[in-house]
Amino acid sequence: MKLIASQVDILLDHTRSFISRLEFPSWDEYIEASSTAIHDLRAASISSWKLTYISFRPVFILLGILSHYLAILLRIIAKHSIAHGWKAIKEGYYQFRVASVWFIKFQRELPSSARYAELGALSVLATLWLLRRHVRKYHYAERISKWYSNKKRLVLRKYHRGVERVAETSSVLATLLPHLIYLAFVTVIKRVVPSLVTYFATRTYLCSIISFWHPLYLTFSVLGRLLPHLRKYKDAESESEDHTSTKSRKKETTTPSKLKQQKQQKTDLEELRVEAIDLLKYWVVSAILLAIVRTGKLLPLIGQILNVTDTTMDTTSSTTPAAKGFFNRTTKATGLYSKLRLSGKFVEEVTLGFMIWLRFMPASITGDEVKDNVTNALSPMRPSTTGAKKAPGKVRMESEGVDKHRPVDILYSKLSPFVLSAMNSSAFFTKRAFGDSRNEGSTFMLGVIQKLQSFLDLFVLVRLIKKETKYWLIVTMVESSALLPALTTLLMPSYFTKYGVIYVSLVVPAGYSISCCNEIQRSSFEMIDNVLVLEDTSRYLQFWMVHAGITLLLSSFAPLLAWIPLSTHATWLLWAYVQLESSTLKFYGLFESELGKKSFDETVVVSTTKRIISALPSNVDASEKVEQSEGDDKKKVE
Repeated sequence: MKLIASQVDILLDHTRSFISRLEFPSWDEYIEASSTAIHDLRAASISSWKLTYISFRPVFILLGILSHYLAILLRIIAKHSIAHGWKAIKEGYYQFRVASVWFIKFQRELPSSARYAELGALSVLATLWLLRRHVRKYHYAERISKWYSNKKRLVLRKYHRGVERVAETSSVLATLLPHLIYLAFVTVIKRVVPSLVTYFATRTYLCSIISFWHPLYLTFSVLGRLLPHLRKYKDAESESEDHTSTKSRKKETTTPSKLKQQKQQKTDLEELRVEAIDLLKYWVVSAILLAIVRTGKLLPLIGQILNVTDTTMDTTSSTTPAAKGFFNRTTKATGLYSKLRLSGKFVEEVTLGFMIWLRFMPASITGDEVKDNVTNALSPMRPSTTGAKKAPGKVRMESEGVDKHRPVDILYSKLSPFVLSAMNSSAFFTKRAFGDSRNEGSTFMLGVIQKLQSFLDLFVLVRLIKKETKYWLIVTMVESSALLPALTTLLMPSYFTKYGVIYVSLVVPAGYSISCCNEIQRSSFEMIDNVLVLEDTSRYLQFWMVHAGITLLLSSFAPLLAWIPLSTHATWLLWAYVQLESSTLKFYGLFESELGKKSFDETVVVSTTKRIISALPSNVDASEKVEQSEGDDKKKVE
């Protein structure tokens, strides 16, 4: 125990010595230090508040002034609002009372039949509203749409199986099957309701809409969606040239949003390419058929048959050049070939049926898949199914995959070689003149263009002309070379010049469009190639827009031009000028600017017409002068 007590004493001594070494302050020192800290904190708070007050005093004063005037403004607005609001409520009450009294008197003065009619109309509106709620509640519209889709899918599936069975026997018969079905359908309709077919063909604008106005609208729509892509590509190209001219060029980073945007742009360009091919094919086929019929009408024997004799009917569907350009009407039916001439009603009916077949007739569809195969088979171009496998997301549209079974495709494939041979390969002069040697062979005109290009290079070298002028001269020379076969008709009488007009206005543009269409089909899937090819395609789509406008203008003034000497030669020169690239872009720009005018009076046509009318002599001014002179005489007498 003594040992434990001694150890405890030693431990206590060490503890006291350790505590004494820590030097804890006394209570008085704590009180004195805390009082000093409180005093310093109070002084710092006071000085901080003074600094803040001095700094923000102008802001507080400004806010107080603004609040004062804002309160005054709100008080004035509230005062006048309440006063005017009360007046408006009173006036509205008085007007409502007057209207109610007038309505009650009006209803009392109505006969009983009118009251019953109003009650019936209100009942019909209420019934329609309840029916709308009932249809929405039980989803009748969705159910009908689903039922229609299922029935359509079943019909298409049966049609596919029937085509496959026919194809086992004869592939030619399977190809002609939809056309034979359409012919049988048209024959049945003509037998059952002949008056309805005659009415739509001769009394409506259906044929004009199908053959002229609807393709024109589609062309304008495609150009409207295509031009932003071309502008974007040109802007990006100019920016890349600016970057390459500077040495310090930063590497562009590709983000997921940019990749998604590029993928969407590729999809849009591919869709535009398909639509452009479809439209170019239609305009080419329409131009070739129109050229064939117009040429036939100029021939001595065939023209007597093609000029129809029935003029008793008021045909409104043939008001556009695309519809009435096929056949002319004559007032007399005399001569040896009068019995062979076709009646106007028959021609209109056949034209309507032909245009419906040409525009809306699908191809023969085979295969087991319904939805995808229908979409791909009805499109102008289909992915190639032969050869090696393509990388995912990069299916190339090959020329061998083009659907050849639609009416437009059939006529295009049969007629386009004759047009290209008639142009004597002039559609390929541009590329060969600029060094493209894919087309072998040489012509006299090609040698002239190449020599002219060497001379122009020398003029550019000595700075007599610019590169843009050189390019314009060569392109004009190349495009004018296609007109050489028709140049001799310009020096002949009007009868022979009409052949040249047909060649210049229809055959030459059709040949260039065929060349552009073939170039589109040979292009790759890359976005840059698509943009470059579609840039050339937009030029020919713009030309067909301009062609339609000028054709409408010439057909409107045809009776007047028939009395003007050398009007056919002037028409030849007009078409030769329009088919140049610079002229086409100029005319289309004018056409686009005219459509962009806010008012119809601001257009060039209306303003020019007003100027011509104001320049014509009139007796209004003379009568006003006579009245003014009579008034002056009366004043003098008075």
